[in-house]
Amino acid sequence: MINFAFCYEHDEQLDFVKNEILKYFRQREVEIAVMCYHNAYELQRCIDCNCPDILFYDMEKEDGLMRNTVMKAKRENQKLISIITRGRNYIPPAEDVLLEPIYVMPDKSRKHLWTYAALAYETILDDSDSFSYYVRPEYFHIPVNEIRYFASEGRRTHIVSANCRDTFYQKLDVVETLLRPKNCRFLRIHKSYLVNASCISGYSRDYVMLTTGEQLRISKYEYYKSLNDHLQNLKNTKPGRRPQYLEW
Repeated sequence: MINFAFCYEHDEQLDFVKNEILKYFRQREVEIAVMCYHNAYELQRCIDCNCPDILFYDMEKEDGLMRNTVMKAKRENQKLISIITRGRNYIPPAEDVLLEPIYVMPDKSRKHLWTYAALAYETILDDSDSFSYYVRPEYFHIPVNEIRYFASEGRRTHIVSANCRDTFYQKLDVVETLLRPKNCRFLRIHKSYLVNASCISGYSRDYVMLTTGEQLRISKYEYYKSLNDHLQNLKNTKPGRRPQYLEW
């Protein structure tokens, strides 16, 4: 079970954040564990015995103690994801890189709480070799090397693999962000297409051909240039095992 922790000074704010995120996961029939704290001192006392996986907290009145506490939590749990809200004039220090992945939430509205809770949860579920997505009433996990491409229609994204074609609710930009740390390279060829580079057998200025024979359109020159650069680099960096791409 994934452990969520919320650290906010005021009860009203703490209850709102906790209740909204519980509501989000109850609607999806997903169980999570919840811990609530009012300050860094309370959080610090609990880290050793019950370290969270996902932590929501404020940086608007940061005095150094909260950051040190979160750094300690990160050392206890390397997979910890931080989701923070902070004032417009706040400048993050360089050591924030040690907390990555760290997401900055603009405000604590229902929309943002649900969006960032889902993003963090799916990130925790993932590993470097798989991709996770939600289709009611459960999360599915698929090896990234089996995925051929993603195609989007608004907020709906279709995932096409060797063994399935499925649809889930997520923007393609978010999917692209989730895929970046994976052990597989996905290339953007269109505002609506993300393609697994290992499934490409050929390409032209206007189309990509997959190993299955499917053709997907390239919408902009910038996408073609990025695709061409990546595939040419593969040829140059793998002597003796150079992939052969048909260009037409």
